Amino acid sequence: MKKTSLPTGMHDKLFKRARVMYQIERDISDLLMEQGFNRIETPTLEHFEVFSDTINASNYNFFDKQGELLSLRPDITSQIGRVIASTRVNTPVKFSYSGKVFNYNEEMRGLANEHTQTGIEIVGFPAKDALQEAILLAKEALEVARLKNYQFEFSHAAILQTIFDELDLDKDLIEELSTAIRDKNITVLHEFTKSNSSEFDAFLKELPFLFGEATSVITRARNLVQNSQVLAALDDIEHLLGWLGNDFAQVTVDLGQLPRMPYYTGMMFKVFGEKVPDAFVSGGRYDKLFERFGAKKLTAVGWAIDVDSIYQAIHDELSDRGGAR
Repeated sequence: MKKTSLPTGMHDKLFKRARVMYQIERDISDLLMEQGFNRIETPTLEHFEVFSDTINASNYNFFDKQGELLSLRPDITSQIGRVIASTRVNTPVKFSYSGKVFNYNEEMRGLANEHTQTGIEIVGFPAKDALQEAILLAKEALEVARLKNYQFEFSHAAILQTIFDELDLDKDLIEELSTAIRDKNITVLHEFTKSNSSEFDAFLKELPFLFGEATSVITRARNLVQNSQVLAALDDIEHLLGWLGNDFAQVTVDLGQLPRMPYYTGMMFKVFGEKVPDAFVSGGRYDKLFERFGAKKLTAVGWAIDVDSIYQAIHDELSDRGGAR
């Protein structure tokens, strides 16, 4: 008997869900092209090195007939880095895209392993201007997708990267500290500072509490650290939020936000809502991606919208016409 069950983490999308997700993807893609972003489509399969220097267990990896190790793409930004490095695409350039991405989650977590993304990359433009344009465009894209209640959350990759670089930890300790930060584990962070004392002890101990209303978080953080690079990153966050002003009334900061991808180098942001635990949008500045492919260093800012999460958030407000969910 042939199998009728799906692989773990894969789901059929029928009727209303398929129709609405298509409309969301189409409407955001149309908006981006109207704003002057060049459409790009990249292959679903790539050599695994495009996405990681080492084999990543969360990626879908397999060998082709020639024995080459391939990956189903876990993100599209890395592919665009490969395109710019390996073709004659002239920069500065603005790209928009949409497509499927694949990330393996543990079976017991019950999470989807296939997601539809749509996003942008702004490459080679002045970083400040590119970041502002990207954030405003993310807000406009969410409005086009009919998402009503959401909140931007900002952080800066240089904060934790500076701490990790200064501590000069081995691989196991990096994983231990990263997990404690991600889980906001107060006990483990306190124990870590006892055995790995540094100028960042006070900051690391308070890190689980350094999230929330922007002004109070930044003020508190400045009193906990004297490192010039961390202080400069806090200044970056403050200046950006000052520029955003009243158009972004609901804004929070999380200084313990770990980069979604290892290539982030500057300001990062996510967008959350009440009905969905995952971020609707993840993005930020990444200037070192292209060097991985042998290209020159380029300023770059981008974001990706998770269309599946958008659908979940607006599901209850949709009409029942068009079939079941």
